[in-house]
Order: sequence, then C-alpha cells, then structure tokens
Amino acid sequence: MRSWQRNALLGTAVAVLMVGVPAAGMPLVAGASRVLAGQAAADGELPDPDPSCSTDIARRYVAGGDGVVHPAKDTDEEKSPKTDRYPDVLLKKLQEKHPGPWCEFNTMDEVTSGSTMTVTTDAYQDDGNPTQQSQAHALRPHLITLTLGRDNTGILQHVTTCMDQIRDHNFLQANVCALAVLAAEPAWTKLKQDLADILGKYKTQMDGNPNLVIAVTGYFNPYPQAIKATPNAVQLCSKLVDTIPTCTVRWMQLPPALVILDQVVKKLNTTIEGVVDQFEVGAQGRYFFVNPYEKFKDHCMTFNVKIFTTVYHPPSTVDAHNSDKDIGCSDTWIEDDGDTSTALPSYLPPAVTGVLLTYTQITTKLGLYPNAQGHKCLASLIYEAKTADGLLLKNRLGIAEAAKEPEDC
Repeated sequence: MRSWQRNALLGTAVAVLMVGVPAAGMPLVAGASRVLAGQAAADGELPDPDPSCSTDIARRYVAGGDGVVHPAKDTDEEKSPKTDRYPDVLLKKLQEKHPGPWCEFNTMDEVTSGSTMTVTTDAYQDDGNPTQQSQAHALRPHLITLTLGRDNTGILQHVTTCMDQIRDHNFLQANVCALAVLAAEPAWTKLKQDLADILGKYKTQMDGNPNLVIAVTGYFNPYPQAIKATPNAVQLCSKLVDTIPTCTVRWMQLPPALVILDQVVKKLNTTIEGVVDQFEVGAQGRYFFVNPYEKFKDHCMTFNVKIFTTVYHPPSTVDAHNSDKDIGCSDTWIEDDGDTSTALPSYLPPAVTGVLLTYTQITTKLGLYPNAQGHKCLASLIYEAKTADGLLLKNRLGIAEAAKEPEDC
C-alpha cells in the first residue's frame, strides 16, 4: 500500500476512535455506529488520483455523489468524456489559480453507456469498500464537492418514470407522477436527515483538518420551462393541418406537468440548501451551497419531436402532413440520454377532414445529466461560490481573487 494511503488510514483510525468513544457520562450520539462504519476504510483500497499526480506534495480534492459527478458515457467516450466532468474542469481551474499542485479523487464509480447508476444518500454512506463517505474522510482532502439527493427513492422518479411518460406523450400521467414526488414527505424528510448525517461527518473531519472546505451542489431542471414549451408545442401541432385540434388538446396537457416538475426541482434545492445552511452558521466559510437552477433555465434538454401523418381525402387525394419541432432548448446543457420513443400517438385520430391513414412519432434528445458545457458551468459556479455573508470559496482555498460572475455560465 502506498505511504500516503497508509498514513491516511492511520489518521482515519485515530479519528474513528475519537468520534466513536464518548466522554465519561456522555451519551453516545445517535447514528454513531453508522459513523464508525462510514469512516472505516481499512478493509478497502483507496482510489488513485485521476489524473495521476504526486499526492505527497499536492492538495487533495475529493468529488463524490451521484451520476452528475460521473455521468453516463459511451465506452468510446464520444459522449461526456471524463474530461467533461465538472470535477475535472474545476481541477484545472484550481491548478491554474492556486500556487501549488492539486490532486483529484473522484469517488463516484464509472458509469458506462446503457447502465443504470443511482447513488442514494444511503449508498453514499454504506455501499462499497471503502464507501464514498469513508474515502472522503481517509483521503484528508482540502476540498470536497458533493452532488447528492436526486437519486433517493421517492424523488428519483421525477427524472425517470415521469420523464418516460413525457417521452411517450402521456402528459396527464407525467403530471400525476410529478405530484406524487412533490407530495412524498417521507422521502423529503429522509433526504434532510441523511444529508445532515453526511455533513455532520464532514464537520467531524474539520476538527482534525482545519483547511477542509465543503461545497454541496443543488440540481438543475432538465425540463423546459412551461412558458417556453407552450408556444413550441403549438407550432408542433400547427403543421399537422388535419389533426391540429387533437394534437393541441394533448400537448396543452404538457405545460401543467412541467410546472409541477419544476416545483419538484425547486423543493429538492431548498431541502438541500436548508441542511447546508444549518452547518454554514459558525463554520467561518467552510460550507457552501451551489445552486445551478437559474443558470440552467435557458439550457434545458432539447426534447425533439417528429410527428408523421397521412390523410386520405376522397375521392383520390392522400396528403402527408409532418412536423419536426424542438419543444425544449436549442442551446442545451443537458446530455441526450440516447433513448427514443416511438409510442403510437393514439391521441391524433380523428382527422378534421378526410380519413387519418397513418400516424407515427419519434421523440428524442431528452436527458438528465449535464453535457460538456453544463459541466463547465457547474465548475464555475463552485469556483465562484460564496456564503450568505459573502465569504468566497476560492479565498478559503488560498486564491486571492475578488468575487466574479461565473465565466462559463
């Protein structure tokens, strides 16, 4: 085992003993057994830095969380190559600005194309040997970034089940799906409690690591805003001529679903921010919440829809009326997930005039992870993060710069 790994593990063992054993007459803190399990990393190998670097002289940056940290990518890296991830972009910024080397450790397991990878708050603390939480402790970093919470059961559905319903043009079902997520109070309570547990362990790390800084990100809304999707849906239907009314009736069910989905993302961010705020008080600029919601608003998924119809007009005329429209954003920061819907648009019959002979659709370019530009913006937002009191993350890391607008957003 490398010397820096051995030293880090020895430091972890000492920290575990200090945290796990209460002083005489003091009660054992609730969840202490999980703290011990979450911080013990002696049974597994700690990751190597990526890209490789000299860990003996460099500051360490640990990026962890869910698939946003290490998004799905093709095996040939044509989509979302590793260098597009926000931790890698942030690493370059730190290396350029700070007078000294940095090493990056990404504790999120690699996600390959076609796989389903979710990391819940439970998985962050309990899965793997060592776990993501224990790696963040044992590596003794100067900076930790965390993107976590969207994958929790009861919340994840707004970008999985609900998205599939939208992809198939089942907008009423998508609305019901989104409402169920918004009303899932046990899921929101669990997220709040688990995140407090995770950040509490970071606070324990700070006692022995006074230079540690924590940046917790919120989430972007991958869906288009209802106010912008509505005219696009109208234009989609207007080209179908003989099925404009039936198309319009269906697609006007989309905006209400988008409104509820937007509320879900806002609730996710306010929940995460509320927990971070509790730890930020009195932390002297060591906890930062980074909210990408506003910056991503005009850079949602593309959401391309093609509808094809043929209509028979007696006695001998057959017309083809097709439409091709992006319902979402043209300048997207969301990676296409590669899934395609060809569900029959059974809402189109009957035609206003004539007989509707054929009706098909192809819907593509939806997704839930950032593309390269989205990751650049996330990295810039973290780099320029500040507390409510105006304390800057980059200053806390020793970078003497004034506050600026995120350059890649």
